[in-house]
Amino acid sequence: MRKFILLGSLLAVSMSATANDAIKYTCTMSNTERVIEVVYASSDKPVPCSVSYTKDGTSQTLWNYENTEGQCEAKAAEFAEKQNSWGFNCSSKASSETTEATASAQ
Repeated sequence: MRKFILLGSLLAVSMSATANDAIKYTCTMSNTERVIEVVYASSDKPVPCSVSYTKDGTSQTLWNYENTEGQCEAKAAEFAEKQNSWGFNCSSKASSETTEATASAQ
Protein backbone atom coordinates (compact mmCIF):
# COMPACT_ATOMS: atom_id res chain seq x y z
CA MET A 1 0.00 0.00 0.00
CA ARG A 2 2.81 2.43 0.88
CA LYS A 3 4.47 1.70 -2.48
CA PHE A 4 1.31 2.71 -4.33
CA ILE A 5 1.04 5.96 -2.36
CA LEU A 6 4.70 6.78 -3.01
CA LEU A 7 4.39 5.91 -6.70
CA GLY A 8 1.24 8.03 -7.00
CA SER A 9 2.93 10.99 -5.31
CA LEU A 10 5.98 10.75 -7.58
CA LEU A 11 3.76 10.52 -10.64
CA ALA A 12 1.77 13.59 -9.60
CA VAL A 13 4.94 15.61 -9.01
CA SER A 14 6.48 14.60 -12.33
CA MET A 15 3.28 15.42 -14.21
CA SER A 16 3.01 18.87 -12.64
CA ALA A 17 6.66 19.59 -13.46
CA THR A 18 6.10 18.87 -17.15
CA ALA A 19 2.67 20.46 -17.51
CA ASN A 20 2.32 23.74 -19.39
CA ASP A 21 1.88 26.72 -17.12
CA ALA A 22 -1.21 28.72 -18.02
CA ILE A 23 -0.32 32.23 -19.16
CA LYS A 24 -2.92 34.90 -18.60
CA TYR A 25 -2.63 38.68 -18.99
CA THR A 26 -5.23 40.85 -17.30
CA CYS A 27 -5.29 44.37 -18.71
CA THR A 28 -7.20 47.13 -16.93
CA MET A 29 -7.95 50.79 -17.55
CA SER A 30 -10.49 52.57 -15.34
CA ASN A 31 -13.40 50.10 -15.07
CA THR A 32 -12.48 48.23 -18.25
CA GLU A 33 -10.86 44.79 -18.16
CA ARG A 34 -9.47 42.73 -21.01
CA VAL A 35 -7.97 39.25 -20.73
CA ILE A 36 -5.40 37.62 -23.01
CA GLU A 37 -4.83 33.92 -22.34
CA VAL A 38 -2.78 31.12 -23.85
CA VAL A 39 -4.86 27.95 -24.10
CA TYR A 40 -3.18 24.58 -24.60
CA ALA A 41 -4.94 21.61 -26.21
CA SER A 42 -2.95 19.29 -23.92
CA SER A 43 -1.50 20.08 -20.51
CA ASP A 44 1.74 18.26 -21.30
CA LYS A 45 2.49 19.66 -24.79
CA PRO A 46 3.16 23.26 -25.86
CA VAL A 47 1.36 22.82 -29.20
CA PRO A 48 -1.28 22.93 -30.45
CA CYS A 49 -2.23 26.12 -28.66
CA SER A 50 -4.31 29.24 -29.15
CA VAL A 51 -4.48 32.79 -27.86
CA SER A 52 -7.86 33.82 -26.48
CA TYR A 53 -8.94 37.45 -26.01
CA THR A 54 -11.86 38.52 -23.84
CA LYS A 55 -13.23 42.05 -24.22
CA ASP A 56 -16.56 43.29 -22.88
CA GLY A 57 -17.47 39.74 -21.83
CA THR A 58 -16.99 38.34 -25.34
CA SER A 59 -14.17 35.89 -26.06
CA GLN A 60 -12.55 35.23 -29.39
CA THR A 61 -9.55 33.27 -30.59
CA LEU A 62 -6.92 35.53 -32.11
CA TRP A 63 -4.23 33.00 -33.11
CA ASN A 64 -3.85 29.22 -33.39
CA TYR A 65 -0.57 27.34 -33.76
CA GLU A 66 -0.35 23.64 -34.49
CA ASN A 67 3.42 23.04 -34.70
CA THR A 68 5.42 26.12 -33.69
CA GLU A 69 6.37 26.02 -30.00
CA GLY A 70 6.49 29.38 -28.23
CA GLN A 71 4.41 31.27 -30.80
CA CYS A 72 1.28 31.49 -28.61
CA GLU A 73 3.30 32.80 -25.68
CA ALA A 74 5.10 35.34 -27.90
CA LYS A 75 1.87 36.57 -29.54
CA ALA A 76 0.12 36.90 -26.16
CA ALA A 77 3.04 38.93 -24.74
CA GLU A 78 3.18 41.08 -27.87
CA PHE A 79 -0.56 41.79 -27.68
CA ALA A 80 -0.30 42.64 -23.97
CA GLU A 81 2.45 45.14 -24.83
CA LYS A 82 0.14 46.65 -27.46
CA GLN A 83 -2.61 46.96 -24.81
CA ASN A 84 -0.08 48.75 -22.56
CA SER A 85 0.67 51.20 -25.38
CA TRP A 86 -3.08 51.93 -25.57
CA GLY A 87 -3.09 52.95 -21.89
CA PHE A 88 -4.03 49.65 -20.26
CA ASN A 89 -2.10 48.33 -17.28
CA CYS A 90 -1.39 44.66 -18.03
CA SER A 91 -0.15 42.12 -15.53
CA SER A 92 0.59 38.50 -16.27
CA LYS A 93 -0.02 35.45 -14.21
CA ALA A 94 1.79 32.22 -14.95
CA SER A 95 2.07 29.32 -12.59
CA SER A 96 0.72 31.33 -9.60
CA GLU A 97 3.39 34.04 -9.90
CA THR A 98 2.32 37.56 -10.88
CA THR A 99 4.64 39.83 -12.81
CA GLU A 100 4.14 43.12 -14.55
CA ALA A 101 4.12 43.03 -18.34
CA THR A 102 6.21 45.90 -19.55
CA ALA A 103 5.82 47.67 -22.83
CA SER A 104 9.12 48.43 -24.44
CA ALA A 105 9.29 51.60 -26.46
CA GLN A 106 11.70 50.57 -29.18
